Amino acid sequence: MANSAVDEDEAKSAPRAAGSAAGRSYEDATGERIEDTLDIDNWDPAHRMAEQFDRLQREIIAAQVREMETRRDIREQAFPLIARREGAPRDAGVHEVELGELRTVQKHLLFSGHVQAVDGASVVHQTLPMTIFQTAIALATYLGDHGTWGHRVFQKDVKVSGRTALDRTLALLAQRKAAEDAEEAGVSDMLRRGLMANAELAVMARKAEAPWRMGHGHPLPKELLTGAGMPELIELSVPLFRELLLDHKRFVYVPRGSNDRLLRTIGDALLPLEYAIVDDLNSYMHGVITQGHYGTGRFQKALRMLESFQADASGKLVAGVFRVSPHSSSQVFYAHAEHASEAAIVAMADAVLVEARGYPMLLDLAGGICREMFPSDAIFKPAAAVMTQYGA
Repeated sequence: MANSAVDEDEAKSAPRAAGSAAGRSYEDATGERIEDTLDIDNWDPAHRMAEQFDRLQREIIAAQVREMETRRDIREQAFPLIARREGAPRDAGVHEVELGELRTVQKHLLFSGHVQAVDGASVVHQTLPMTIFQTAIALATYLGDHGTWGHRVFQKDVKVSGRTALDRTLALLAQRKAAEDAEEAGVSDMLRRGLMANAELAVMARKAEAPWRMGHGHPLPKELLTGAGMPELIELSVPLFRELLLDHKRFVYVPRGSNDRLLRTIGDALLPLEYAIVDDLNSYMHGVITQGHYGTGRFQKALRMLESFQADASGKLVAGVFRVSPHSSSQVFYAHAEHASEAAIVAMADAVLVEARGYPMLLDLAGGICREMFPSDAIFKPAAAVMTQYGA
């Protein structure tokens, strides 16, 4: 009886889960039944699609009206709760910035070289005999390029045996399929991202010399918190977390896009030159660490390092969102709680330089330098030339 009750509950919850995060059905979200959507007889041939313009216009206008109403409700009802709720981080709430303040930051910090940005790029070149992984990191200011680093890892495929060339080829293909299915096999995509994230963190913590450091992405990427299958990656990353995030403190991370629906919703309701400090990263760290598969042996030592860092970082790392222009979307940012407002203003002063995009231009500059100094064909062409030389 207990099993059938569970099955019945799961069956009841399945349609809601398939609809949306809010539990709405397909018909609630779109205004039509899914059966009608998938009925080809209801679809219009190409020559009649132009007739849908009036409907499209009506849908856009209605969506804009709903967006304005939602934005008003969020500003009136939700914004005051950000600062008043229990456990809110330091300086939580919505804040306005004067344009003159951004100009001052541009003059005295950005354009004088007191802010350094770090970005990386990773390229994979796969051939039959081996796979080449290239990771590159660039450190830049508006005064010029202050450092670029690159490294290549050569993953050699295990030799396969067979009576004929076809047998050996099929064995190699089967081997690579097995490697794709096993996350721990060789250099996985997650590990490759982890290697780049650790390199970016190392440059931010130990190579950068400016008072303010700007990074791309999340300050605590899951690849480093989980080790991407390697406890050594955790052991090497935790000291860097401490040096940059807890000791240096003057940093700001801005991802290129975010899946955090809470931050995105608050950001969509911000007016230009507003920022909000919303939450700390305690629940994020707790969720990743408690759900991670850390295993035994050396992983237990790495886990203890993570738990110690988590305790020391509690309440000290925060997430927020800012908007600099009516023409651009909002941007998520991460910072130390003691300097979160300063971090937001530094990022906004840089982002306002590209009004249409609203994303820090110095990060784009670092990324451009990285791709220019270490282009993808930097490994493709030499590898192809060597293989051709030896008849491959």
